[in-house]
Amino acid sequence: TGIYDRFERITPVLKKYPNLTTILLSEESFEVPQDTQDFVDKIRDDMYNLQVYSKILLSLGKEFPCKPAQEGPTKIDCELQTRSWQQTLFSIITDLHRFLVIKLVSKPIVISNSYLSKWVEFKLAVNFFGRVFTTTGMKPKNRYYQYDNGLRKKLMRVSFGDDAFCRCLSSMLFADIPKCFVEGYRSTIKVGRRSYPSSARLIFSANSWWYDEVFKFWAATHAENGTLLLGTPHGGDFRARLVKPSRKHETEIVDYYYSWGLDGDKTQSKLIPMPAVKLMALKNIDANNDKNGILWVTTSLPRYVTSEFPNCAPEFYKEYLIWQKRFAEALSLLASSALCLRAHPADFGWSVISRLKEHIPDLKLDSSKTPLSESLNNCRLYVCDHLSTTYAEALSSNTPTILFWSSEANPLTCDAEQYFELLRNVGVFFDSPESAAEAVNNVYEDVESWWNDIERQEAVRVFTERFFGRSPDAENMWIKEFRRIDSSNDNRH
Repeated sequence: TGIYDRFERITPVLKKYPNLTTILLSEESFEVPQDTQDFVDKIRDDMYNLQVYSKILLSLGKEFPCKPAQEGPTKIDCELQTRSWQQTLFSIITDLHRFLVIKLVSKPIVISNSYLSKWVEFKLAVNFFGRVFTTTGMKPKNRYYQYDNGLRKKLMRVSFGDDAFCRCLSSMLFADIPKCFVEGYRSTIKVGRRSYPSSARLIFSANSWWYDEVFKFWAATHAENGTLLLGTPHGGDFRARLVKPSRKHETEIVDYYYSWGLDGDKTQSKLIPMPAVKLMALKNIDANNDKNGILWVTTSLPRYVTSEFPNCAPEFYKEYLIWQKRFAEALSLLASSALCLRAHPADFGWSVISRLKEHIPDLKLDSSKTPLSESLNNCRLYVCDHLSTTYAEALSSNTPTILFWSSEANPLTCDAEQYFELLRNVGVFFDSPESAAEAVNNVYEDVESWWNDIERQEAVRVFTERFFGRSPDAENMWIKEFRRIDSSNDNRH
């Protein structure tokens, strides 16, 4: 997606200005990502994008002056994090449990980065007589692999076609594929064999399918031997967003996929509606006029297209910034003074906070290091201007909520539209920043009366129950589902 987006941006410019000149990045400064996470970090950065554009122009036969990067290549190492004694003790206990499972259990159920609470994982272990292996992922001690030019040249012989883009892709893909898939492949496989059980009945995860290379390699090997792979969303837009390219990949790499909600797409047998694991442990917050503050949660996007094209295109984010300005300008003096901004920790050069402070100079800030649940519990009203996950956490904890975003930039699935219409009808979801700001102005002084309205509470209940699977029996539902899928696996063999 990234290469195609940049190719489609540069070729019209070359056509319109055939005599343009520019400066390319020297080949000596080219970097190859170490792994998927490193690639995602680099593709958001100016220097790596200069490298991509340089390679595209070279593949098109353009000759321009080249200059090396001023700073050297970045070396990736594992991060050391300070932990409390409680975390250290828990880590020792879980490491011991994993060691015992690996040594004593022939085919455990493996759960990695699932969002299931420790309590639910413990109950699963009890229900399956200890045959559960839980982990937050494993990383190689050294994630830095030396580039093998000879091996890369062999891969570059593969051709994708004869048109300009295919030739460009052929020249770039195998030179730039992350090293963990080429030079580090064997060592990553070895780490997985040492860190995970030699066999597994079921493998379940929400997040490890993305950037955990050791887990992915290990799970793929066991899938080839018949182990069932189970997945579930890691975010609140999986079912809602109409254009979500990663949804196809997430569902196709597993045998069964547990979508959020107690109903869902009945056309695919592998999609199973279940309570959202990320939301199961949330406690009710409810409306309280004694609290103060409006928590405004915003988002940020890289200035370059990464994966979720087109809804992550920079053009949409520029419009999003305009919506932020319009919302801030439409707030009353009381609402503005109560506003507390929780900006995305990655700004990507957009200067979101300074932009908003031009309209609200005394804007208070909430740290992204503070758990969202804590910030929600401390505010009187929560406002969200984008389709992601925090709105799901707010609604599921019954926090007084105002939502608004552009339908053009965030088109919804037909399935989702009917549920968001419920919120629209009761004045929780809005289609413009001005209407959302007017609602904030009107309800802030007496949030309790507004939020506790019977019709509004019923709409929120239906939304969270049907769309997120919010249920007081969610823990038991998951335990029963693991039993069911485990039993069906026995029958299959």
